[in-house]
Formats: sequence, structure tokens, C-alpha cells
Amino acid sequence: MAFFLAEMSSIAKPHEIPAQKGRPQNMTTPENETSHDETGREAGPGSGTGRTPQPVFNLAPVIVVVSLICVAVHLLRGWISTNAEQWLFVHAAFFPLRYRPDILTLDMPTLFSPVTYAFLHGVWTHLGLNLVWLAVFGSPVAFRIGGLRSLLFWLVTAAFAALTHLIVYYGSPVPVIGASGAVSGFLGAAARYGLRANRAAPRRGFDGPLLSIGQTLNSRRVFPFLAVWVILNIAVGSGFFGFFGESPGIAWEAHLGGLAAGFLLIGAFDHRRA
Repeated sequence: MAFFLAEMSSIAKPHEIPAQKGRPQNMTTPENETSHDETGREAGPGSGTGRTPQPVFNLAPVIVVVSLICVAVHLLRGWISTNAEQWLFVHAAFFPLRYRPDILTLDMPTLFSPVTYAFLHGVWTHLGLNLVWLAVFGSPVAFRIGGLRSLLFWLVTAAFAALTHLIVYYGSPVPVIGASGAVSGFLGAAARYGLRANRAAPRRGFDGPLLSIGQTLNSRRVFPFLAVWVILNIAVGSGFFGFFGESPGIAWEAHLGGLAAGFLLIGAFDHRRA
């Protein structure tokens, strides 16, 4: 529970940033012979113990790439000068203030910060927790929908998370950073598959049917998980438990926006949904 609670701190607010700154079982057969396993599928020669060896790591390549980018950006922050770090935050973090009519300018930060903010993180713990949850929920989704779709899904859910934050905090000068909105999107997508990945063949990911919204919400497995996740986000993010003092600095609204986007939009990215 403590670990679960800790994840809720994933999208940061300014106290975290500088103020200016995972084959069927196969039976071994003689050469040129074919046998079948208990599922009725053919088992080829050389299957050894009867189970195709699985890779040690079952992370989807696109998830690895996204994670490495996040790590690289965080390392860069510690290497560049203070002025360069401030420039990076001003141009890449998401500021609701940018979108006030009297300030709005169609420049690069205005157009791309609703996505680039997701690659910035406050501290190593912030980054690490996001990457763990991305590996848990993101890889099965990525194996299901494919690498390019997963990357687009990341960008879309990050943008919807930023939009949600903008609606709630319109005109605020407080920046938002962190991948939790996009990670929450993958969690929402995972819920639509009943949170059931193929453990025998992790690289098939979620290979069951895409559940309807009604089926998902009626699932005794999924609904309690989502309900607890939402409640904890709101409670911890609003400082209800008093764990973080008066200003926890958690953009829980962005978490919920990303979750809703992933939950509702995953069907548009799933070419195997039928």
C-alpha cells in the first residue's frame, strides 16, 4: 500500500522543481517428427523441457525507448548549467498560464509542452516510480497494440492529462511535469482488458478481448481496483491524509484525465479489438 500511495506523487508541481529553476508447451520430438501439446497445437523439435524459453526481460521495446528518453532528460538536467535548466523548464514544462488569451502565443512551447512535460521529472524517485508503473501497465498494452500505436497513445494520453489540468487550473503560473498522466492512460487501457495479461507468453501482452465500458465497470476484478486508485489519487493529492503537509504538489486531476483518456480511447488504437 505504501508503494501504491507513493505512485500518486508522480506528476509534480513546482515544489519539486527549481523556482526559476511479458508458445504453448512443446514436447521434445525426434527430428522430422511432429507432436502436439495439450492445447492441440504442434510442438516442434528441440523444445527441451516442454516450454519455449521466455526472455529474461519482457518489456516492450517502445516502453524501453520512452523510459530511456525520460532517464536521459533527467540526467541532462544534472549536467547542464542552471540557466540551461531553467530554459528547459520554461520551454518544456506545461504552464496553464501560457493559454490565457492575453498571453497566448503560437510558439513551440505552447504547441508542444502539452507533451514534452511528460518527459521531465522532479527527482529520481518521481521518475523511478513512473517507470515502474509504465513497465507494469505499459508493456502488456504495447505488445497488444504495437510500438508506433503505443507511442502515439503515450502522446495522446499525456496531452489529455495536460488538458484536464488546464481546465481545472486555467491561467495558473504553476508548471506541471511528469509522466503520470500518460502512465495513467496505460492503466486505463489495461482496465479495458480486464487487467489480464498473458503470463504464459508475456510478449503477447493483453491477448484477450477488449471489454466494453459496461463490462469493464461490472468486472469484480477491475472496478474495485479503479475505484481505489481514483480515491487514493484524490485523497493523497488533496492532502487529505496530511502526508505531505498543506501542499502535496500532486496534479491528481491530470492523473484522472490521463486515466479517462486511456480508458475511453484505447479501442481506437487496438487493431485486434474485433
